[in-house]
Amino acid sequence: MAKRRPPARATEAAAEDAAAPEAPKPIRRFARLRRWGLEIGVVVVLFFALSSWQTRGLLPAGEPMPAFDLVDLQGQRVQLSDFRGKTLLVHVWATWCGVCRREFSALNALHESLDRDEALVTIVADSRDRARLARFVREHQLEYPVLLATDEVIENYKIEAFPTNYYVDGTGMLRDKTVGLSTRTSMGARMACTK
Repeated sequence: MAKRRPPARATEAAAEDAAAPEAPKPIRRFARLRRWGLEIGVVVVLFFALSSWQTRGLLPAGEPMPAFDLVDLQGQRVQLSDFRGKTLLVHVWATWCGVCRREFSALNALHESLDRDEALVTIVADSRDRARLARFVREHQLEYPVLLATDEVIENYKIEAFPTNYYVDGTGMLRDKTVGLSTRTSMGARMACTK
């Protein structure tokens, strides 16, 4: 049997492909960097879109933070006005919230690293039994102030999910807000941007 020869054009095209030089490395590197840049851009856009969607029902940034007048675990009254002149993180959480529990160590570390012009206050939503809550705080070694929420504060702060963070500047204006797990670094950065 005779072998069939490939058409001349196919042979010429294959020869040209084999002889064609490979794309120079800088061009390939640029294409790879461009692809990575696009992928990072997509992730950043998705992050901000999700964050915006999560906080859509919360208090609007740029307006005064509604006042609170609450009691801590020792029975002392604490008001929002006590923090005038300080950058304040108001962290609203619940004892049954698994995400909230994951933040305990980050909040302890943040509390220890705060400057004189910064403060952290946490408001626990399920605070009907003060003795049980005090035991919970001791068992989990929470070192930061824990205030007992009222239904009015939960409603005024439009709390729909836990944990919710509000970042308030020294004049009492709400500057930023988040819902969900936050790291010490992200909370510290948001507080720095709130100044």
